[in-house]
Amino acid sequence: MRVVILVDESGSLTEQDVVRERAAAQLIALSELSPLSQVAVVGFGSSNGPGQAAVDIVCPLTGVETAQDRESLGKCVDKVHRRTDREGTDTDHAAALEQALAIMDEPDDRQRAKIVFLLTDGVLDVAKSPQYGADPQARNRNAQRQIEANLRDTKNKRVQIWPLGFGQADKAALDAFAAGAWRQPCGTQESATPRARVVRNSADVERSLLEAFAYARCAGISQPDTSSLDAGATVDLHVDIPIIATDGSIVVIKRDKRIQVTYFNPDGTQVPKQGEQNESTFQAAGEAGPVESLRIRNPLPGKWTIRLKSPPGIQRQDVSATVVWQGALRASIGLSNPRPRPGETVTIRLRLQTRSGVITDPAALEPLRFSAQLSGDGFRELPVELTDSGDQPDRAAQDGEYSGKVVIPDTATGALSFLGRVSGPGVASDERPYETRISGPADTLRAQVELESATTEPGGEVTGTVRVTNDGQAAQLGLRLLDTQDATLSPNTLTAPSGASEQTFTLRAGRADGPVGGTVQVVDATGRPVAEEFVDVTVQRPMPFWQRLLIALVILLAVLVAFFVFHRIRRAARLRAADPSELTLHLYDRDGTELSRLRAPMGEGPEFTFVINGDLMTRTYDGRGYTVRRGGGQTVLVSDPSGHPLEPPLRPGHKLPLPGGLFLGVDDARGQGGEQPVYGAGQAYDTRSHRRPMPGDDLL
Repeated sequence: MRVVILVDESGSLTEQDVVRERAAAQLIALSELSPLSQVAVVGFGSSNGPGQAAVDIVCPLTGVETAQDRESLGKCVDKVHRRTDREGTDTDHAAALEQALAIMDEPDDRQRAKIVFLLTDGVLDVAKSPQYGADPQARNRNAQRQIEANLRDTKNKRVQIWPLGFGQADKAALDAFAAGAWRQPCGTQESATPRARVVRNSADVERSLLEAFAYARCAGISQPDTSSLDAGATVDLHVDIPIIATDGSIVVIKRDKRIQVTYFNPDGTQVPKQGEQNESTFQAAGEAGPVESLRIRNPLPGKWTIRLKSPPGIQRQDVSATVVWQGALRASIGLSNPRPRPGETVTIRLRLQTRSGVITDPAALEPLRFSAQLSGDGFRELPVELTDSGDQPDRAAQDGEYSGKVVIPDTATGALSFLGRVSGPGVASDERPYETRISGPADTLRAQVELESATTEPGGEVTGTVRVTNDGQAAQLGLRLLDTQDATLSPNTLTAPSGASEQTFTLRAGRADGPVGGTVQVVDATGRPVAEEFVDVTVQRPMPFWQRLLIALVILLAVLVAFFVFHRIRRAARLRAADPSELTLHLYDRDGTELSRLRAPMGEGPEFTFVINGDLMTRTYDGRGYTVRRGGGQTVLVSDPSGHPLEPPLRPGHKLPLPGGLFLGVDDARGQGGEQPVYGAGQAYDTRSHRRPMPGDDLL
């Protein structure tokens, strides 16, 4: 782009208006994405007498390739000022436009797009300017006629005008500037068509001009993130860069040049202000001024953090951050049958690539428009609707490949021209043609390429297949890779014998991580396509050994922890099942009279012992006497003092005979569900204790 910014310096401005105008002009100078662009800044007022000039070239036409270029522009904008009576304080739009056209007429070896931004707070007022005639009453009319003549000139020179008014600006007059100049937009979006803007005051000039700048160059622009920054404080602002962006410029309005700015990518890594990091290139400018920017080539998509730090002792400032971005896109077009016959159906496939690879994210592709058309000899142009819905002929939904089908007209006689087109906000529209011809009697070759989606490591290989049907003599076919430099093919030639044949080829990936795009194409001896298929390969570095080892250790640790927990749970369950603490033993004589009872101890292991002295059961702590432990279900196993098991096992409701005409019964609270014990009273004598057993316990 070649940009001229016309800045009003008339006496109606306040000092705050001038500060805002400077910042707005600096935004344009520092935000430009292309290093091949040029920017000039022109101040204007009026020429009301000797020694006065209506225009003042504040910044001559300057490139923005280097950080020094952009710094120079940012500094020279500071010369924009409010004019005094001795300089001419009225508003001469005619002279300003004439100066802009003179700059546009300077030699241009790049055929740059020509854009004029007009900032003004008033209306045309040259009643005191004698160069527009002797009659003060006619001077405004004469100046208006000059403006109209210059506007006709802008159409011939393809110069766009984007007016921005504030304060008392005349919206109708500004609309005439936009409508009277060249209006062909850079893309298909309505926002890219020049139009006038009028904001309430100079405080809105910065944002409005930056938006107009983004629309004029078909760039995308984020919503600004704003905040207040106190003295000695730090604040984080955030902007989002979409995945389709290949170039971006983060613009920070900090007001006070002493505020320090650092930038962090979506991974949280601080990026340099100059130089390269990974696959991105950075160039900062304006660090010593009120507006700072970071231009990024191949930015990492996602949420970026801008950290502003204020030194002590400065006033509170309103700060903001915005990103202007653009996608340098390239469409890839493919046909299911590159050599169709009249009446045959052809599927057109279109997908999108950036410098970093194929774009498949549905959210990033949603605002874009994919379309195609077919033209050729013997028929009218046919539009083709493309979708990524997964419905035939589209192979998969939301995979970034847009497909549509068209029937070759029966009247087609020769050349066929397919045209794929991608357009949308923030992207440079791309058209990709595909030229071929209908198949004739001499066309004896039909082929199909199969290359499955795959993931491989850098330098890895993916195998594909070419199936050929040859109705003629053996033929030599070529194999080539289009629209990518991230991979190679081998072999480059194939021999197709008569009849049906099948041969394999190898695609070797490059060293860079990420998706590999492009198209594998089979051509005949004349170079005409016979078959083709999109490449859908992702390059991913293998996991480092230390990382694999760490994951293995984590898995092993998780297994050990799970085993330990499982073992503890099982052990606790076994202990719970064997716990006799809910048992109460009852001792009876032959007549069934209860002589004594003994409640099992709590928390002393899976078994306990007792002795019978007369008609009294007494706990022992040295292993003497009868041994009691749980069996299966509600059975209780009792062994006599010699260790011999007594039969049958004891269970609630059944008495076990003991020597001396005694009988042993048991109540089990675990299986009662709140019912009364089978034997004895509900309140049994409690012999359980958590204290250490002491001598004499049996007597007590």
